[in-house]
Amino acid sequence: MEPPLTGRGDRRSANLFVVNIVVIYALWKGFAYLVKHTNGKLHDTWMSVICYLGEAYASAASLILNLFGEKTMRYGISVFFSDFNKIIRVEDHCLAIPATVIFIGSILSFAGSWKNKLWFVPMGIIMIILINLTRLVLLCYIFAHFSKAFYDINHSVVYVILTYTLVFLLIVWWMKKFSGLNEK
Repeated sequence: MEPPLTGRGDRRSANLFVVNIVVIYALWKGFAYLVKHTNGKLHDTWMSVICYLGEAYASAASLILNLFGEKTMRYGISVFFSDFNKIIRVEDHCLAIPATVIFIGSILSFAGSWKNKLWFVPMGIIMIILINLTRLVLLCYIFAHFSKAFYDINHSVVYVILTYTLVFLLIVWWMKKFSGLNEK
């Protein structure tokens, strides 16, 4: 059994963890702002990536919903429910890019072998994609079948908490098992 966190070193590690996350998120937001508000090849390339990811998520969500008996079609980044004449869009903020950036940045910046990082980062990305796809499928279903208020609370709060909880748990798992912090 591991001893509970105590002492200055543990507080320093916790503070370092928080500062690391904040710095990675701030860098991401700066990059995203710069790319969105400039013209040129970088902006166009980024918008193409966003469009591609939105279409991929919309296609996968529509396919899964159809497997569960819904009648949906994908149009670009939108999922259309033909029975309800409702359409929902998979916008850039629905792609879990910030969560993925925070995860990758954290793992790369913390101690640990590159050999472990080479399998852990892709595994974490796949887990984030799967939870985000699950989130999108459920949000689409809720959008079509439930009230706007129920959709809004799930879109803005519940699924965001679930996604970032997964990211947090992955980072904690890395820190406990692969970073070498417990060996001190």
